[in-house]
Amino acid sequence: MKRSHGIVFLAMLSFAVGSMMASVSYAQDSITLRYSNWFGASHELSIIAHEWCKEVEKRTNGKVKVRYFPGGSLVSAMQTYDSILSGVIDVGNVCCTYSKGKFPQSEGMDLPLGFKSGYWATRAMNEYYKKFNPKDLNDVKPMHFHGQAPPILHTTKKPVYKLEDLKGLKVRLGTDPRVASYLGAVPVVMPMGEAYDALSKNVVEGIFSGYEPLKGWKLGEVVKYTTECFGMSFGAMFVVAMNKEKWNSIPVDAQKVIEGINQEWIEKMGKAWNHIDEEGKEYIVQRGNKIIQLSGEENARWAERMQPVIDEYLMRAKEKNLPGEEVVKFGRDYFKAHEK
Repeated sequence: MKRSHGIVFLAMLSFAVGSMMASVSYAQDSITLRYSNWFGASHELSIIAHEWCKEVEKRTNGKVKVRYFPGGSLVSAMQTYDSILSGVIDVGNVCCTYSKGKFPQSEGMDLPLGFKSGYWATRAMNEYYKKFNPKDLNDVKPMHFHGQAPPILHTTKKPVYKLEDLKGLKVRLGTDPRVASYLGAVPVVMPMGEAYDALSKNVVEGIFSGYEPLKGWKLGEVVKYTTECFGMSFGAMFVVAMNKEKWNSIPVDAQKVIEGINQEWIEKMGKAWNHIDEEGKEYIVQRGNKIIQLSGEENARWAERMQPVIDEYLMRAKEKNLPGEEVVKFGRDYFKAHEK
């Protein structure tokens, strides 16, 4: 009798251990990623990023799940890249210009090359990565790249018709402050999330950005004038990147699925940048803001002021034995071929 009780106990123990092992195995089969985005939850680019998360879970049949944290609720825009490297987050929307000096080659795609749309900027960023495979992005696993709509000048109180009107004007940038300095303005570098308060409180009197933030970040409430200075439009490379160790922990079949989704999201993000930029322009037109279009001659004057920014990049790239000239040529040729 005791022997039969022992057999039953061992059977129950075996079943319990087997169940636990199965449970552990199942848990190991499911990987959860933490995706941080500093765009607010209602922003169109944030909504598309959230759709990427859902699509990853759907197409990997739940093998990879993604928890989405918009609005900088997990880490700030400035902390995103380092937080991916350290594993604080697994995936993040990185604005490379917020991590100055960490992308010495890829900074070439942030130069004032005179592009005209977020769609072609996005396509160019992805083609650049495919062509050059830059070492400065080797520490993360890029998912896909996107590029902002062309930054133009928006001001709160003073309309800007020519270079001379910029002298002494305090202007916010999220990128290289020299862009404003060479135009005669006073640069103030800050993340986009701080721009509304800075403009409304007169900490800055203008901002270089696309039309998109005028609606998406509500800046149209505090700016009154827009100067379309496309001749000197500068880029900002964004990359949705994953912690490399986390990426390597994902099964190969799921990685292939994610890579396929990434390719689709290039087109989605590019079109979204154009769409939100058009919406931003329409928004301020309805508000009665004044839009100033520079003449071809004046545009050329602004573009000429940007040449030192490009020359300095080329010098730094040469010192580091990086293909700076090739990057600049690629960017210029790409936009010339696609931007009509």
